[in-house]
Order: sequence, then C-alpha cells, then structure tokens
Amino acid sequence: MNSPWDAPTEYTVSIATNNIRKAVAEASNALYDFLEQSLMTADDDDESDFGRFARETLTVLGSHPEQLSWNSPDAEMPEETDPSEIVE
Repeated sequence: MNSPWDAPTEYTVSIATNNIRKAVAEASNALYDFLEQSLMTADDDDESDFGRFARETLTVLGSHPEQLSWNSPDAEMPEETDPSEIVE
C-alpha cells in the first residue's frame, strides 16, 4: 500500500510582483533555502558536482544578504532607476 510519504516531493516557487528586482531577490532566497536543505541532507563526504555547485552558489548568494532580505515585510524595495538618471 502506498503511503503519502512515498509520493515524490514537488517544489514550486511562485512570485507575484511587477518588480523584477524583487522577483530575483525572492527567487534567489528560495534557491538559497533549497540548496541549504539539500546540503543538510547530503552525506558529509559528498564531493559530487552538485555538492560543489550548491556550496559555491550558497557562498555567492550569502555574500549579498541585502539582496536576499527584500522578501521581509519590513524591508523597503528600492525604486526602479530611470535609465536617464544613470551616471557612468
């Protein structure tokens, strides 16, 4: 007999916003959580390509915490910059 625990896990990320920066921040935050969870459940001796990818990606995402914090209700989103205001 099949139990509910035998069913494959399905992961879904849905982002409802018109702000591309907020969408990227929320998707990055979800990716960070998924990678962290996968590493926590992996063997300590796992040196697979995916394990290296997960650790490297977590390092990069973790080096930009201000970008990942946009999904908090108290965080203020920066206004979109008008291309005419960009000074190079």
